Amino acid sequence: MKEKLIVGIIFIIVLVGAIFTGIMIKNNKESGEDNTKEKLIVSEEPVTDECTEEYKLAQQTEEVKEVNSSDEKISSNSALILKKYYKECGHTINEYVEMLPELVNMTEEEVSEKFQDWELIGFSSKEVTLLKEFEGRCGEHFTLKEENGNVVIYKILPDGTKQIYEKTEISTEFLPETDLLQMQSEEGIQVYGKEELNKVLEDFE
Repeated sequence: MKEKLIVGIIFIIVLVGAIFTGIMIKNNKESGEDNTKEKLIVSEEPVTDECTEEYKLAQQTEEVKEVNSSDEKISSNSALILKKYYKECGHTINEYVEMLPELVNMTEEEVSEKFQDWELIGFSSKEVTLLKEFEGRCGEHFTLKEENGNVVIYKILPDGTKQIYEKTEISTEFLPETDLLQMQSEEGIQVYGKEELNKVLEDFE
């Protein structure tokens, strides 16, 4: 009877030990799998040291951003264009001016602040364009009059007054009657622009 009891106790101890051992092995296995997963997740992070393509690409992108973010500035070789619009005649005169030394290295915002009476309509490192409106006429209007048998050229100033521009030696004696009568009128022959003026005078000679 005692032998059976001892055998039963031994069997129970072995069984419990086997169960405990199985549980321990299972826990260790699951723990190992979790560590492996963590290692795999960590290994998926991209490495961006100086030897990788990703690092080089990131550096190039940053350099492009720095260039694009820098403000464009005027250089000493930039062109300065002053557009003058005259309300009465509706003409715009373009003046090409040598770049002012004090404007070199200025940004668009700085130029706008300096020329508050002008409208900045164009800005680049190669060309700066300013526009301003003026009353009266531009300085490209001329009147041809007949005086003492010769053609006299008057320039019409922005305020509408006239001043002698040139007393020519072109005789009105052989001019067509219609031209002569027009030059003898109060308004005279109206001409716009030096190019047109030279063309008319060539026709009269």
